[in-house]
Amino acid sequence: MTFREVMRNKTIEEVRATLAMNLRTIRLSKGIAQERLALDAGVDRTVVSKIERAVTNPSIEVLLKLANQLDVDLTDLFVN
Repeated sequence: MTFREVMRNKTIEEVRATLAMNLRTIRLSKGIAQERLALDAGVDRTVVSKIERAVTNPSIEVLLKLANQLDVDLTDLFVN
């Protein structure tokens, strides 16, 4: 399934929920604390917390920093 197909007809709430779950799952699977990820990626820890609680719409810049720090593709943060 392509990224386009995965994203088709999703609500912003669904996208936020998927992003939140994936970021947390990937971060924990690598044994990284929120604070460490934020520090290493150059973003505020509260930003990581808000993303993982699905209460914010992060910028592409922030998402790229987090994906790069976690060594995953940006799309990995959005696919179920």
